[in-house]
Amino acid sequence: MTSISVKVDLPPLITFLPALWYVVTARDDNQECENAGETFEINPCYSNGGKVIAECGLCSKPMTLVSATLLDPQPQMS
Repeated sequence: MTSISVKVDLPPLITFLPALWYVVTARDDNQECENAGETFEINPCYSNGGKVIAECGLCSKPMTLVSATLLDPQPQMS
């Protein structure tokens, strides 16, 4: 029996606290898009209800969230 090695590139599990601002890095994994494989920084990014969804501006498909950093201090909104 031979062993087979498979690399699975799963995105990290990111937990967002609701109603806070983050710096988020997102990657476009849609192979049919010009942005395929590109990463984008979203700063600031609001975690409305603890959920963040990033979409590609070209293909409008959801992007993979790669990382997130809570902004400290949080931006002040007036």
